[in-house]
Amino acid sequence: QQTDYNEQHLPMSLVLFEDALGHVCRISRVLRQPSGNALLLGVGGSGRQSLTRLAAFIADFNVFQIEITKNYRTIEWREDLKTVLKMAGYEQQQVVFLFVDTQIADEIFLENVNNILSSGEVPNLFEESDLGTIFEKMTQILTQKGQAVTKTALYAQFISLVKKNLHVVMCMSPLGSEYTDRIRQFPSLINNTTTDWFSPWPPSALKAVARTLMSDQADTMEETVFASIVDICGAMHSSVREKSTVFLEERRRHNYVTPTSYLELISVIKLVLKQQTDRVNTRRNQLSN
Repeated sequence: QQTDYNEQHLPMSLVLFEDALGHVCRISRVLRQPSGNALLLGVGGSGRQSLTRLAAFIADFNVFQIEITKNYRTIEWREDLKTVLKMAGYEQQQVVFLFVDTQIADEIFLENVNNILSSGEVPNLFEESDLGTIFEKMTQILTQKGQAVTKTALYAQFISLVKKNLHVVMCMSPLGSEYTDRIRQFPSLINNTTTDWFSPWPPSALKAVARTLMSDQADTMEETVFASIVDICGAMHSSVREKSTVFLEERRRHNYVTPTSYLELISVIKLVLKQQTDRVNTRRNQLSN
């Protein structure tokens, strides 16, 4: 499925270790439920967005995500909300609305998402011109059902389809007080979603990621040497994570060790390997000449 996704979309370099497969399965199960929404809790770089996109692709759902720019404000946000709600209610597409806490330019964004989770609508979002085309489509549906066509019934039918077809996947970081404040202020983020915690990567995952990202280097050295380098990557990351816990206990200061930190560590090790290999080759050529 990942290969199929990369052929049809912007390629994702994913290492599907056991924990990642578990997250894909859980997200897929939530998305296949009517009104299935998810809250993915984890630090940046843990794979929340990539695994959501893969799960949506497996379910043959569309993914909608806003694009934050320097000039992105409430007006653009409301237009994007109109688009995604029409996709679910008017066009009757199964759509995943992927929203990340780093995209919250204004707290009104979270308030609107909270309303969608609780009631399937955002108050006063649509103007009369927007409702005209929506009601025209809803009239056909109500007529086929043999129900009375009233303005209230038309709007209720639209909201019903939105709830059925729209799946909100909210990605948030549990670090800091900002998360707890937002959860208290917008309870639907918890009450109307299924929570999936992205825990720190286990040693097996660290090794799998290092082996995959350093696959080019594996061909240039013996397997025992490469295995030792892979072990060092995992050991360095795990030791820093352990010392960060001690640092917090003793100094009351946080040092966050994230998957992104691990990927940067591997990039540095790859760079050092290349530099040392080039250095050795240069010296060897000098001696041979």
